[in-house]
Amino acid sequence: MLKGNMFTTFYSKDDIELIHESVLRVFEEIGIKIEDEEALDIFRKHGARVEGDLVFISKELLDKALSTVPKSFELVGLENKLEIGIGKDLVVAPTNGCPYLEDWDGTYRGVNSDDLENFYKIINTSDVYGISSMVSADIPGFEDSPTESALAQMAMLAKYSKKPVYNILGVTPHNYKRGSAKEGARECIQLIKKYMDNFDDYVCYSGMCVLPPLTVGGDAIEHYMAFAEEKQPITITTCSMTNMTAPPSLMGSIVADFANMLAVGVLIQLKEPGLPIIFSPFSSITDMREVRLMTGAPEFLMMCLGHIAMGDYYQIPIRCGGALADGFTYDYQAGVESTLGALTITLTNGCILPHASGDLSNFNLLSFPKFMMDEEMLRYMKRLRQGVMISEEKASIDLLKKVGPRGNFLQGRTPKDYREETYLTSPVFNRGTCNEQGRAAAGDILTRAKAVYDERIASYQLPDVTKKQKDILNAHLPKKYQY
Repeated sequence: MLKGNMFTTFYSKDDIELIHESVLRVFEEIGIKIEDEEALDIFRKHGARVEGDLVFISKELLDKALSTVPKSFELVGLENKLEIGIGKDLVVAPTNGCPYLEDWDGTYRGVNSDDLENFYKIINTSDVYGISSMVSADIPGFEDSPTESALAQMAMLAKYSKKPVYNILGVTPHNYKRGSAKEGARECIQLIKKYMDNFDDYVCYSGMCVLPPLTVGGDAIEHYMAFAEEKQPITITTCSMTNMTAPPSLMGSIVADFANMLAVGVLIQLKEPGLPIIFSPFSSITDMREVRLMTGAPEFLMMCLGHIAMGDYYQIPIRCGGALADGFTYDYQAGVESTLGALTITLTNGCILPHASGDLSNFNLLSFPKFMMDEEMLRYMKRLRQGVMISEEKASIDLLKKVGPRGNFLQGRTPKDYREETYLTSPVFNRGTCNEQGRAAAGDILTRAKAVYDERIASYQLPDVTKKQKDILNAHLPKKYQY
């Protein structure tokens, strides 16, 4: 089985110590800009040096705060529970947030609520994804919501999700008009609690991006505070661009980003000790020719590995990598880039592989074909994460003695070892014989992916819920999606 980090050669112990020392220098010599008075008061109360809106965190305060960070936690869904964290099985989560779509016929258009419904059906009929997440947000289809668009989108996620949920939606004046971002985020969380009739467990987690370099914006802090007050797990995200919102060097970006995330981690632990946090870095290089984030670049993997190494050092769960791509369609380029990003977390101690399917053009474009093709690639990733089974029995010495040199192992029924350790079934990829008959039977990958998609959409069934649960969601869902 996979143990430890298979990419340790990228960062030595001395490398990690130097990054750690550099983070401490950021805290002591530069500070982190915190754009929220309540958060500044929390830091002051616990002895941090605060100058205006700059917070300086001592090593002692850092160590004290991080001592309460849990290594894992349990997230409860409608039909199952999920262990997330260091030492737990890899959790695969679909993408979230993309505004545009590559459809099956090759056309490009904006994502709408009907697309969202279909994505939820695919996610919740999959053997790959452990979490259902808000694939796209603030899209057409929620204009006539009975209450607020933010609540309608949360209700939509809940209606179609049998699995634990991840809510990426940011509450803004556009989608929540009757209060602050903190009030809106809390109301979204309370909606899930009421629907689940569960006010004691962790029933949803969410993230918000800090404002690099070395800043935590007021809107982000309001979301963090909301989840802390509702006692739900928090993902702390950063997505900086080298030579733009991060230093030009890869190490400089890792230092600045990790300091930024750590500052929020400290804040959360000071406010609500023991609340689960996950660091979620998606920073990468900038293509200065177009001033464009490049998540399909090899440097993206290298930077993610640096953050994973630091997560191991501080014993904080890490969620990063993903099947991200710079390309604009489901071609060879996108396949290479997405597999590279998925390997980042698969072969390390990372706990969640996010943005695991369908992403193109750096978080901007969703693709139905790529979503289904990525799902098969993710089965490969899950097989890699299992590793090689090592034991005296698995060494097969007795069997080797029995068969001997130049013998063969084709005897009787297919052995248990072969069935346990060999992944063959592939509904989308073609792994058959390459002859004229085999090629004709297989068809192309787009045809196979569409057939799987159609079957899954047709087979989807809504979760079996009570009238009370239906009424809770109907109060927020647009009429078209009400029970």
